[in-house]
Amino acid sequence: MKDVVKAFIIPDGYSLASNVMEKLQEFLKTFQTFEEKNGAKLLLLLDERSKAFYLNCHLDSKVLGSRTDLEAVLDPAESEDYKLNREIYTDTYAYRLMESDALKGRSFEDLVVEYDTSYRPDRPLKVFGGQHRITAIREAVKKGVLVGHGVRVYFGLSIEQKVNIAMANNTSIAVSNDLLDRMQEDLLGTDLRDWCQTIGLLDEGQNFVDRRSPQGIPTVRVARTLLVNFYLEKDSKEHDFYVPIVCSSGPGIDEHYKNLRDNIDWSDKTLQTMGRQFARIHNLQRERVLGRDTDKYIEFANKMMHPCVAASWAYAAGFLQRDSKALSNHYALADLDPPGDPLNAKALLNARLKGVDPDTYRGLGARINNVELGRMLEVFLIQATRAKQRRITKKLANAAIKSYQAKKASRERDKALEGI
Repeated sequence: MKDVVKAFIIPDGYSLASNVMEKLQEFLKTFQTFEEKNGAKLLLLLDERSKAFYLNCHLDSKVLGSRTDLEAVLDPAESEDYKLNREIYTDTYAYRLMESDALKGRSFEDLVVEYDTSYRPDRPLKVFGGQHRITAIREAVKKGVLVGHGVRVYFGLSIEQKVNIAMANNTSIAVSNDLLDRMQEDLLGTDLRDWCQTIGLLDEGQNFVDRRSPQGIPTVRVARTLLVNFYLEKDSKEHDFYVPIVCSSGPGIDEHYKNLRDNIDWSDKTLQTMGRQFARIHNLQRERVLGRDTDKYIEFANKMMHPCVAASWAYAAGFLQRDSKALSNHYALADLDPPGDPLNAKALLNARLKGVDPDTYRGLGARINNVELGRMLEVFLIQATRAKQRRITKKLANAAIKSYQAKKASRERDKALEGI
């Protein structure tokens, strides 16, 4: 081993890029670690998975309270508005316990940051893991509780390394799959987010949420599901049996979306129209439900954001591209006169097939499986092609269930008869 500066040691065989060495030396000039104060050297380490260099060291509470940035972003050159990590939730038992420990002098370990002065340089410690613990540390500092905490500090990370490290640190704790989806999508580019902002599902400068939102803001999973189902049936020539798809969520990228994404024409007028119509019916659903005095349930208001409903609606929109009148009928659900909500969420809740659905059945569009997806699709197709009025009723919902079950039985019969 050889000394490079007095504060740290680089193991033999390590080859550092100039930007990594520059950031490393700059960090040690800016901050004094507990190790330095006590005459110990720091050892530079390499994460073989991401090929990223880091130091394990300890910093005091005041430094972590004042110099950390909880709004770390993937690519500051693109935008400083879209944070990489999840939102901070201080209303949970786990956080309250964390804050209580911090006030009692708990020394937290393995907080994960990158030293990066390229944006918000007054807070150069960009947090990739441990943002709730750092929030608790900040509260403890206000009460005069000052202790040291263990920090892993990375240097000179590429965009790919940022995503890899952030995902690794967030999957080591109880974190939503929706956050992992958002991280993966940020790595792929801004196309999906830009599209959602253009059609009105996201506001300008807004990102996808990292868990289902009572405000009706979409997750990456729902946005991907819209695209996959729209294109799944848009150009298909086989229509004997329909099963929409809900994109998978969590580590890895859904295969249907992965195979589709590079071929999407984001300026396609039919795609733009589908997206705007989805946003229109979603917004009207929320407005009507939240603006009334009875049945004012948030699950009713956000019904369009349920993956089963979003998948089935988009699948129908793709399938009906070949029939302009039926497509207009499909989109006309958002033209429903007051005071009704376009989806008639209460009718969907109460719809069921006697003798088949158990007492615990929660109605249409409440679960994610092939049967529910097929049933919900029938609701939209019957509304667009058979109904005399542009609305969903309990009678229509029950008819859709029976229609789906009949098609399913017919298909199973045909399969059983094959080869006899």
